[in-house]
Amino acid sequence: MLEFNDLYSSEYEKMDKNCPLSEYPFPNFKRDSYKCLNGVWNYKITKNPKDLSNISGEILVPFPIESNASMVNTKLKKNEFIIYRKTFNLDKDFIKNNTFLHFLGIDQKYYIILNGDKSEVIEPLNFPTKIDVSKSIKEENELIVVVKDNLDPIYPLGKQSKKPKGIFYTPFSGIYYPVFIESVNDNYIKDIKISTTLTSLKLFVDTDAAEINVIVKDKGNIIIDEVINTHTKEFTIPNPTLWTLDNPHLYDLEISTSSDKITSYFGLRTIELKNNKIYLNGEKVFLNGVLDQGYYPEGIITPVTYKELENDVTTMKELGFNTLRKHIKVEIPYFYYLCDKHGMLVLQDFVNNGKYSFFKLTALPTIGMQKINDKYLNRNKTQRENFINGGKKLINYLSNHPSIVGYTIFNEGWGQFDSNAVYNEFKTLYPNLIFDTASGWFRGAKTDMDSYHWYFGNLEKLKTVDHPVFLSEFGALCYKYKDHCYGNRNVIGYTYYDTLEDLENAFVTLFEEKVIPYKDMLIGTIYTQLSDVEEEDNGLLTYDRKVLKFNKEKVQEILRKLK
Repeated sequence: MLEFNDLYSSEYEKMDKNCPLSEYPFPNFKRDSYKCLNGVWNYKITKNPKDLSNISGEILVPFPIESNASMVNTKLKKNEFIIYRKTFNLDKDFIKNNTFLHFLGIDQKYYIILNGDKSEVIEPLNFPTKIDVSKSIKEENELIVVVKDNLDPIYPLGKQSKKPKGIFYTPFSGIYYPVFIESVNDNYIKDIKISTTLTSLKLFVDTDAAEINVIVKDKGNIIIDEVINTHTKEFTIPNPTLWTLDNPHLYDLEISTSSDKITSYFGLRTIELKNNKIYLNGEKVFLNGVLDQGYYPEGIITPVTYKELENDVTTMKELGFNTLRKHIKVEIPYFYYLCDKHGMLVLQDFVNNGKYSFFKLTALPTIGMQKINDKYLNRNKTQRENFINGGKKLINYLSNHPSIVGYTIFNEGWGQFDSNAVYNEFKTLYPNLIFDTASGWFRGAKTDMDSYHWYFGNLEKLKTVDHPVFLSEFGALCYKYKDHCYGNRNVIGYTYYDTLEDLENAFVTLFEEKVIPYKDMLIGTIYTQLSDVEEEDNGLLTYDRKVLKFNKEKVQEILRKLK
């Protein structure tokens, strides 16, 4: 057992309550024009969204209203709206031709009223949204945001529940990620797309500008400085240093037009699946991973500081893991930067929608009923469209990050439909990406790997056929650590241990006898999980991140055997 009191316990106390998470949220697309709107807003909960009077309650943005960090800690009832109000001033010099209001996360749909001008209803599908407010912005501003969140399953919703229990967690409503404003002149840089080989940078710049200046720096030294008059260009990198797990080398990138400049970064690396193994830069790599749900006691799905996020990444790295499976959650943008920075691979889940049935999707598959024709499952057309659109948004959102190793499309059948067709659609659009079509069970013919969740039985049953085998979930060994747990009730379906010694012995036995002997038939493993989450007590860390339940050296020794 290791205590991390100095590392973890004071993050909530350290949080800047005037403007939490104030850092520029996109390190891979950063410009100087930036006004953070995080902080104390006014709010009210009502069933009448047209009543904009008496918006007097106080809430700390960007934390969901159900969280302690928000200062509200209450749940929405059916058909209730959250109405937010924020007044703010901008310097006259800040306002240019084009002004954009950014919401990095709002659940589930919303509209804004800025200085009396009302927007259309926006359905963000768990992704950042950018609103052009150029015609409404002033030096003195009143912003009203009207949010409705009924946990409607037609939208991607993840593991939040109106009745949190067991493997389902407290819902998160309203604004839950940072809010900011930026303003730019015409010919600004709208977006960039980065891809790499082991020796070159392939760059696409979306802008109306006729000329683009591209500067690449390596440890502060300029190695490329070129003006181009095309949107797409491949640059050869002199004396290239690759992005690896042990040396996650990042090059600095500056892109400017006559009126705008952004800074970014990239890593030279390739990811491919061949011969039933994953290859990073042409070298075989075993995905030695842990399930990462990204939940926190104070902010629910929102960290109170970016250091809280970084602690999770660096602690798992120190233990010997090289992969995080980001589980059914679109993470705050800074998380992916931290994985890029520290050399942590990310297997990113799509976020499910649709209704969940424990009997059909968990109980029956667990006892072996794992075959099903999913072509006509989840026939709701809107749900299907939202899921597909959410997947495309997700891939576009993460396309520039060297840490991304692949994507999980469906997880344990939840919301699953016509998986063969869904795989074909994404593989056609993104032929160079790796897709785990059906993590756990209900596997179809179309996938890049056979993916299993194994909490019972024996791995001898897993045999490679046409695809690599990926143990995408296993473990879930539980210990309820007094004074660091969410509640006193044990979750049915997990194995609990009475002492830390018993827990650690079970962990060693699990790896030594039931996983390591079969590593050659696997492309990787995902241990459940990084931390306890609410009623789930199966984390390596306690939910408050104050205690590591295992001896660090023992974990490191075990994981070295999976390399």
